[in-house]
Amino acid sequence: MSNTGDIAEGMSFVDFIAMSNKDAESQEALFDVIVNVLEKEVAFNDEKLNGKPSKVTVFHGHRPPNISVKAYLERIKTFGGCSTCCFVLGLLYLERLASSDATYLLNSYNMHRLVLTAVMVATKFVDDFYFSNSYWSKVGGIQNDELNGLELEFLFLSGFSLHVRRCEYDEAVLQLQQRCHGDDSQSVEEKFDMMRINADVTVSTAKPIAALS
Repeated sequence: MSNTGDIAEGMSFVDFIAMSNKDAESQEALFDVIVNVLEKEVAFNDEKLNGKPSKVTVFHGHRPPNISVKAYLERIKTFGGCSTCCFVLGLLYLERLASSDATYLLNSYNMHRLVLTAVMVATKFVDDFYFSNSYWSKVGGIQNDELNGLELEFLFLSGFSLHVRRCEYDEAVLQLQQRCHGDDSQSVEEKFDMMRINADVTVSTAKPIAALS
């Protein structure tokens, strides 16, 4: 989470890295919560579609891909080599986008491309090591040229504003941790509005999946 806040006054760089690593370790359990939140968010928005989206974007497929939300996120976690904070940041980016244009609320038609792009962009922003777009395209099941275009579109939609204040990030993590400990007092929609999506850094060869349509 090196770009989400400044090094505390008097803290050495080594101590800062140690604190960041401790943050990452403490957030590992959040991944399953993230999966649960997104599954419910997609299901909730699918119910409102009445068949197909009335408005489509470059992130929408012709039909929902034949891979579940959970399986797709686990694939990104396994092969993306990114930290959990990248999923949290990805959620924050997606929340910003959806709050400005409801067309980008997650559903079965756009979730895969939006989450893939958001997490990839977050990885490039905060992680010291990340894979190329051609590798990410294999992880996500789309062509490299398409992913390049999705990344550029996402950055323009976000106004190239990727910085997240530490307090905003911590609030998002707190919300996820409360879910992790069984605090289910808020509706899914409220949680998604407040949450803003580490995998273990596993350098693996991404096996091909069926292309997203």
